[in-house]
Amino acid sequence: MFIRFLKKYSKKNAGSQFYFLKLACVFSLLLYQQVTNADTFAIEGGEWFDGVGFKPATWFVDENGLLTKTRPQKIDYIIDASKKFVVPPYAEGHNHNLQNPWGIKNFGALQVQSGIFYSVQMCSFGKGLEAQFSGKDTMDVLFASDCITASDGHPLRVILNGKKNVTNEELKNAQEKVLVADGKEDLDRIWEKVKANHPSFIKIILVGSEKFEERHEDKKYLGVNGLNPKLVPKIVERAHKLGIPVVAHVDTAHDAMVAIKAGVDVLGHLPGYRIARNEGFVRQDYVLSDAVIAVAAKQGTKLIATASVPSGHSYPEDELKEIQEVQKDNLSRLRNAGVPLLMGSDNFSGTVLREILYLDTLDIAPREVLLKSLTMDTPKWMFPERHLGSFAKGAEGSFLILEGNPLENLGFLDKIYIGVKQGHILVSSPSSN
Repeated sequence: MFIRFLKKYSKKNAGSQFYFLKLACVFSLLLYQQVTNADTFAIEGGEWFDGVGFKPATWFVDENGLLTKTRPQKIDYIIDASKKFVVPPYAEGHNHNLQNPWGIKNFGALQVQSGIFYSVQMCSFGKGLEAQFSGKDTMDVLFASDCITASDGHPLRVILNGKKNVTNEELKNAQEKVLVADGKEDLDRIWEKVKANHPSFIKIILVGSEKFEERHEDKKYLGVNGLNPKLVPKIVERAHKLGIPVVAHVDTAHDAMVAIKAGVDVLGHLPGYRIARNEGFVRQDYVLSDAVIAVAAKQGTKLIATASVPSGHSYPEDELKEIQEVQKDNLSRLRNAGVPLLMGSDNFSGTVLREILYLDTLDIAPREVLLKSLTMDTPKWMFPERHLGSFAKGAEGSFLILEGNPLENLGFLDKIYIGVKQGHILVSSPSSN
C-alpha cells in the first residue's frame, strides 16, 4: 500500500469507507476518503522539484493542510514516495471548458484526474458556478468575467454556434454574453458593469487590428473581429486604475504590438497559431518585431502561448511546418528577451498537458523551464496572494507524486501515483491502494 496507516480503523472503515466518494457539487470525481481536516501525515522517500531539478526530502502536512519540516506530535499516516517524483499541481492558464454545467460534467473530472488543480476560464461570468470550486477538496477556478470585444467581434460567432446569417435579436442575445464596446460611449456604459463585477482580470479581444477599419461591420467577418485598437489603451488605463490586470486575446503581430504598447499584463495567445491567408494575411504578419519584444520584456508582460492550438486542427503538413517555424522564432526571441511564459492550452476537450508536450517538441526551452511554468509560475500568477506552487514551510500542502521523472520523460506527467490539495487526496492510481 502507498500509505502506512498509523491510526486504527474498524473492519467496516477498512472495507467500505476506504473506497470512493463523490466530490460534492462539482462533478462525478472519484477520490479517496483518507484525509480529513484533522489528519496529519508525512511524505517520505520522494524526490521534490525545486524549479530546476529534483532533490530528496521529507515533508509533513499539518492539521491545517500546510507543509512543514517539523514533525507533528501526532502522525495519522505516512505516504511512501520512494523512487517517485513530487511536483506542485498543474495549472491551466487559458481554457473555456468549465464555464457551464455541461462543461463541468463532461470535462471536470478529466482535469482533476490529470493533476490540474487550478484553471482560468476565459470570457465567462461563471454565474452560479463559483460555489462548486475553490474548496480544499475541489479544484480552484478563476473566471475572466469581463470579456470586452467589438459589436461584431470574437467570440460572438462561437456563441452563435458558427451561424453567419443571424437576426438582430439573435445577435443582441449573443452580445449580452460579453461586454461590447465600439467607441468611448460604449466603454463608459459597460464600465459601470466592470466596476460592479470586481473581476479577477479583464480579457480584451484583438483580431487583425491592422484591418479593423475595413473589416468592422463587414458581415463576412461577423463574430470574428476584435476591438478598435484605439480603444485598447483606454481600457487598459481604466482597468489598471481599478487594480485589475488585463489579458489580451491576440492573433496577429500587430494585435500583440497594440496590446503590449497599451500596457496589457498578459498576452493570451502567441501570434502565429494560424496564418489566415483567406483573410488577406501572410506569414510576416505573425512575426513579432524585436522592438515590440523588448517593450514587453521591459514592462513585464507575460505570455500564455496556447501554441498547441494548431495540433488540434488538420493542417496540411507544409502549412503546419510553416506555423511551427513562426512559433519557434517568436518563442525563442521572447524567451531570450526574458518574457515570462505561463502555461495555457485553450484545449477545450483535453488538458493543458497537450501544451507542455507541444512546446517541448518545439525545443524552445529546457524541460525544467516548461515544468516550472506548468507547476509554479502559472499557479502563482493566478493566485498571487496564496502560498502555493512551491515546497516551503507554510506553503499549501498540495502536490502530485509521479511514477517517474518528467524531466527525463514528459509522459510521466500523467502517471500520477497520488495527488493532494491542501492536505486532501484528490487523485490516486489503482496501484497505490
